[in-house]
Order: sequence, then C-alpha cells, then structure tokens
Amino acid sequence: MGRELCAESEYPAALLAVAAYRLPGADRAFPAEPLPSAEWDAVLAAARKHRMTGLLMAAIAAGAFAATGEQAESVKSAHARNQMRVLALERELLRVLDLLEGAGIESRLLKGAAVAHLDYPDPALRSFNDLDVLVRADDIERTVEVLGTAGFERTLAEPRPGFDRRFDKGMTLRPPAGYELDLHRTFVLGPWGRMVDLDAVWDSGQSFTVAGRQVLALSLPNRFMHACYHAALGDWPLRLGSLRDVAEMLRRLDRDSSAVLRLAASWGAEAVVAAAVADTVRLLGIKVPGPLARWAVAYVPSAREESWLALHTHAGKTFTAQAVATLKVLPWRDKPSYLRALVFPDAQYTADRHRSPLRRFTYALREVRKGTPVR
Repeated sequence: MGRELCAESEYPAALLAVAAYRLPGADRAFPAEPLPSAEWDAVLAAARKHRMTGLLMAAIAAGAFAATGEQAESVKSAHARNQMRVLALERELLRVLDLLEGAGIESRLLKGAAVAHLDYPDPALRSFNDLDVLVRADDIERTVEVLGTAGFERTLAEPRPGFDRRFDKGMTLRPPAGYELDLHRTFVLGPWGRMVDLDAVWDSGQSFTVAGRQVLALSLPNRFMHACYHAALGDWPLRLGSLRDVAEMLRRLDRDSSAVLRLAASWGAEAVVAAAVADTVRLLGIKVPGPLARWAVAYVPSAREESWLALHTHAGKTFTAQAVATLKVLPWRDKPSYLRALVFPDAQYTADRHRSPLRRFTYALREVRKGTPVR
C-alpha cells in the first residue's frame, strides 16, 4: 500500500486560502462575507493548530479575508499570545546556546526561529511552540549531560547506552520553564532518517540575528530538505504551516532547482522532496508551479519509497512501526545492537510503562500492526 494523500476536507476551506495567502500562482478563494460564528471558531482553532495566526491576521488586515471587528480582534489576541511565547522561547534559545557553546558543542537551529527569520518576509508570520536544535551524533550524550546540569530532563529514557548516538532521531527535553526542546541527531525516525547525509548537513550554515546575537541555522538547501522531511513525514493530517515553509523556500530555490534535485538524489530522498512539494502545490492551490514543483508532481516513487512514505501518512502511524522498519536499512554490523535495544531495553526505559517483558512485546506487536499499512 502506498502513501495516503491528505485530503482538502481535513481543513476548513478558508484556512487553505490563508495558508496560500500571497503565494505566487495560488488561487484559493477567501470567503466573500464574514463567516458565521461556529465556522469562524473552527477556522481560528485550526489556525492556532497549524501555526497560521500570523497569516490569518495579515489577510484580515489587508481586507483579503472578510471578518467582523470581533473576529479580527480575536485573531489579533490569539496571535499576540503566540508572539509572546515566541519571544520567551527565543530568550530560552539563547540560554541553550550559551550552555552548548560553553561546553564547546556545535549546533544548528532547526524549524521555528530559523525558518521564521530566514525564509519569511516577516518573522511574525511564522509561529512556533517549542525549540529544535541539531547537534552532531558524537555530541549527543555530552549535550544531554550539559543541559541536565541546567535542569533539563528527558521525557523518555534511552533504551540502551549509545542508542541515541547511533540510531535514534533524538530526544525531547523539558527545562524548569516547561517548554519542550527537541534535540536532533537526524531529521526523522525510520528508514528516511537513516538516509540523511549527516556529514553534508554540517556545512557552514546560515546565520541570523536573535536579540542582537548571531546564531546559526542550516544552509538554505539543507533547510529545505529538512522542511520537506517535516512537511511530508511529520504531522498527520499534514500541518499547513509546514507546507507554507516549503512554499516560502521554493520561491528562492526555483532559481536553481537542479542543485536541489542533485542534493535530494545524493541522499536518496527524492520521494520525500517530491511528496512534500507536490502536497504543497495541491493543498495550497498553486496553479502556476515552478520547475521544482513540476518535477515533484510528475515524480513516480518506487515500491520501496511508497512503503516508507506510507509509514508516516495515515492516522494510525506509530513510532514503533517506523523504528522496526529502520532495521531493514541498517548495516549488518549494527542490526544486533539495534534489535537488542528494541527487544530488551534497560529497566529504566520500561519503568512505569510495561509491567513485564511479555506485555511490552505484545504492545510492540500491536503498534507495529497498527502503524504498518496493509498492502
């Protein structure tokens, strides 16, 4: 069974127009009259969920989206709360970077702040609710130790020593302030995460300024690759804010689409890029696609690519199914250690989760079946 396409019906029609607001070639229509109260409440709730309050407010302020005064005030208030959180997170981000730099740990910022500042005409158009930081695989354990001294705690223990450094996507940490810091080694769990060229990701990067300080994100090509991974393999239904990230980067990358295609091919990730771009074009209603979008729409994935994409594109997807699928693409020398960590994890990993090894094994089987689409 191939990947499931995310239907337009998953979103309020008006929010699709918001997601496409001011994109070249997009033809999504805004409502001609203010929406009834119940419909407006659904749009505003979805805008918060999909990180679209900035674009919704901009569309209303410009007169493109018809709204009552009360509706305009409600989105203005929702966006102001989002921006207060963003400012607080950016202050926390500088604290995290101070800790890492003080320990000599190199990092790159992912998603949120990086995309908002580097890829949008106004950073306020792109909200975020947590922080995402990439570190080198060999620095994972030291990073957790350094952040741990500052009160950061893991949400889930490591299955076995060395698993984070060798196999996992990363982990989530929570500081006393209560937000989530996603610490990444690679872009995604599962076979696609193993395909990421972790050496190529660590090029010179691209800098931007937060509160007067220069910080480093991925370079534009690598940032686009990560945006595609996140858009195609992240949330389900697909998050419109992630598709908008892809669309914003396409504006610049279409000038030299061949370079992006070479990068995707070198990673073996053409299917991920094609899925993300094609979904962006389809759901945002871009009727005049550029060269990269035309390539994406025409791309035909292999059976293996379809099966890997399918692990991420349905309502019942599970991390367990994605983790088990990773076993197939590991080198033979790594398979025993990986399998042992999954089947016989340390007691700390299973504490308060499974009362016995048999219950854990039964749970894992259910999760694999649930998360693997039937062919």
